[in-house]
Amino acid sequence: MWQDCARMSRHSPGLLVSADEIRVTAEMARLLLAESDIPKLSDELSAILSYAASLQEVEVTGVPPMTHAVPDFCPLRGDVIEPHDSIESALRNAPASEASFFAVPAVFGQGAAADDTIDGEG
Repeated sequence: MWQDCARMSRHSPGLLVSADEIRVTAEMARLLLAESDIPKLSDELSAILSYAASLQEVEVTGVPPMTHAVPDFCPLRGDVIEPHDSIESALRNAPASEASFFAVPAVFGQGAAADDTIDGEG
């Protein structure tokens, strides 16, 4: 599959990720990259994709799908109601609370500002 992507791409045969693809991806991810870093990233990402493509050649006939290389048993505990902290105990060390809830600065909507804090200190 990766070889097919390389043939369809508009860059040199050895590179699976072009400089333009790096620039577009960096812009979408809101990453600030120095122009001098792009050739190195192109080489490194192409090497990673090339290695992933080489895994397609591994013979796996008869190997069952698995999520771990070794058996991983994770017994689940029973769904039992257990005692928990009281509201007063849970709120005891909170910087601020309102009624029976933790008070936190607004993130969205009215009153949301980059410098909002609970206690008014930065």
